[in-house]
Amino acid sequence: MALLASSFAGAAVRALSTRSTTRVDRSKGLVCRAQDKMARTTIDLDKRKIGPGTGKPIKVTFLGANGQNVVVDCPEDQYILDAGIDAGLELPFTCRGGICGACVAKCTKGSVDHRDIADLEFTLSEEEQEEGMALLCMCYPVEASEGEGIEIETQSDWGYSLGVAEWKGATGEIGGRSPTPLMKGDLKGL
Repeated sequence: MALLASSFAGAAVRALSTRSTTRVDRSKGLVCRAQDKMARTTIDLDKRKIGPGTGKPIKVTFLGANGQNVVVDCPEDQYILDAGIDAGLELPFTCRGGICGACVAKCTKGSVDHRDIADLEFTLSEEEQEEGMALLCMCYPVEASEGEGIEIETQSDWGYSLGVAEWKGATGEIGGRSPTPLMKGDLKGL
């Protein structure tokens, strides 16, 4: 059995090494990451449902844990996640294609436009959309009134699962935090 698993892992490493991925080979594991923005390669920006915006900046206020709030200028034709990451915020995401739901947040002021997601109900139910849930990786900011901006409650890292739990409000550590050690106490003897 170990030989079979070893052969499979070796074949997987060889297959993945021909693709545009990051590979970390460890003695007991393999971590592969998809090319940045890989899921977005299926979007034809010239055929979006609504034409590209003017690039006018909209103030997006990211609300995080413990009263954190960071205001970022997000051009109306840029995805909110990209604007947040460009500003140095730590926001959860995985696919960047509107599929996995890891980047879900809640829009509490203004609204968002998911025009580039062909089947939004695949990830967000109608109820979740009505509650203001948004996939930051593929949504644009939409102001209710000129100069008003929008507000986004961020989640903790993987702390909310779509359709599984109630939204707990702004829990994201958007400014980063110190890692929590897995083991506490005196580790000098190890």
